[in-house]
Amino acid sequence: MKVTWFERAGGLCLRIEDETIAALRGPAAPSVESLARRITILPHDLVAANDRIAALQSLPGTFALEDDGLYFSPRFPFVEGVSYAVLLDHHHVATVEPSARPSTAVTEVVAIFPSGSVLPVNALRLYIHFSSPMTEGWAQRAVRVSRADAREPLEGVFLEMTPELWDPARTRLTLLFDPGRIKRGLAPNLEAGYPLVEGHSIIVTVDGGFPDAAGRPLRERVTRRYDVGPPVRTRVDPTMWRYQHPRCDSLDPLVVEFDRPLDRAILEHSLWVHEAAAEPLHGRTTVGAGERSWRFEPQRPWGQNSYALAIDPRLEDLAGNSLRRVFDRDLCRAEDDPPAALLTEVAFTCSGSVR
Repeated sequence: MKVTWFERAGGLCLRIEDETIAALRGPAAPSVESLARRITILPHDLVAANDRIAALQSLPGTFALEDDGLYFSPRFPFVEGVSYAVLLDHHHVATVEPSARPSTAVTEVVAIFPSGSVLPVNALRLYIHFSSPMTEGWAQRAVRVSRADAREPLEGVFLEMTPELWDPARTRLTLLFDPGRIKRGLAPNLEAGYPLVEGHSIIVTVDGGFPDAAGRPLRERVTRRYDVGPPVRTRVDPTMWRYQHPRCDSLDPLVVEFDRPLDRAILEHSLWVHEAAAEPLHGRTTVGAGERSWRFEPQRPWGQNSYALAIDPRLEDLAGNSLRRVFDRDLCRAEDDPPAALLTEVAFTCSGSVR
């Protein structure tokens, strides 16, 4: 199979020429889509370092058939200075190497969540936010966890995911602490214990060589320290929260203080305010420090009406416990059974008028 670089529609793409491509022009030829499903395009280093090629997800993009071959245009630009492997039916058939070198680094880590300083020993997720789209397939090599005291690396902390868990913009990476090691009674937990150790602090490191979508390294390596505390194994309970109600005829915020840190990504779209039997109110929401509070600032002043804070029952804490269930449930504890009725709304009225 012959594969070459080609400028097309103002961008760099790959042109694939082969007798398989020529067969597309025959009367009984398969569709472009069916052939595209057989072709995988990946960074060459990722293919060379992975013994499970069939599990790797191809670069996202589109294929187009023209007289001189099949063209692949990536959704995100090819990484400058990186070689690419082309696979047919999961067999490596060609490698292409661009001559350009990466340009100056511009991408950086803008946040790591949870943003607090303490993780429960049964923490379930870690989120890393970047300022620009990133290259997939590097998380396992570029994100490390080590003991804070001895700087010894902790192996097998995160669940290996293929494909990796990126948001559509590829600016937020979700890392899962191995759930099999978190749930008591499962073989991974019995054999290896929790991924983290209570009482032992950890350092999370995002390596500066983690390439963004243009192949540039990060501006700098980023580290974050967490202390590891006791497990959390109770459902999220809105009756345990504290509420600061606004005054009528004001633009005061509604402030909700949680009894524990909550999952940042889920929290951002799990709370809203509405009047009785009405659409959600328009306004600005803010998640507080350490994901321990939430506030809503309305676009219009509060009225004399009754309001309600609506809560998505899928809202979770750092250990994956939601309003519905305990993630690591003890079957012998009746209080861990799923509740007969869920509290998904908290009614409130304004505390008084502005003078």
